[in-house]
Amino acid sequence: MARLRDILRSRDATRGGGNGPASPVQRGRESPLWIDRLRADAHRAIDKLPGMLGDAARRANTALGRPLADAVELADRRAFEACATAPATPAAAPKPVSEAAPVIVYHMDKQRRDVPKLLDILGANGVPYQVMNIQEDPAAQSAIRRDSKGQRLPVVFIAGECVGGREALINLANTGELKRKVFG
Repeated sequence: MARLRDILRSRDATRGGGNGPASPVQRGRESPLWIDRLRADAHRAIDKLPGMLGDAARRANTALGRPLADAVELADRRAFEACATAPATPAAAPKPVSEAAPVIVYHMDKQRRDVPKLLDILGANGVPYQVMNIQEDPAAQSAIRRDSKGQRLPVVFIAGECVGGREALINLANTGELKRKVFG
């Protein structure tokens, strides 16, 4: 804790003139970058911890959704956040040709054998798709479980909406609803 306090004091001294924290305007503008640097420093520190203490710290960091991460990952998160919160610009005129809605198949290594069946259905209907293995990404696993309302993997998402697994995809393809959802 003392080490963290020393880091905080030294950064405040270099930014704010030495007597206290930076001005509220400056603090609000630089805060996310400063916090990211602190998170990256903490991530490097827990990566260097030896033995069971290091393992426990890394497991805790992962269980909490990786609040401590390397600088590259934190910068990627900030860029994603900026894109997600950017206001959408209204389209000047509707396009006559509609683009295909994004179709993503999420799976984990345990369910890998079911994925080719889904891909066959999508391919037979001329649907472009992406396949995402979420085995190593606990945050993505949690988000997929939440958004799919607990459906068994692999699951198919069309335009951000969970349509289900193999049976649901077969039903959509048989009724023609699959092409309507994807191509409009």
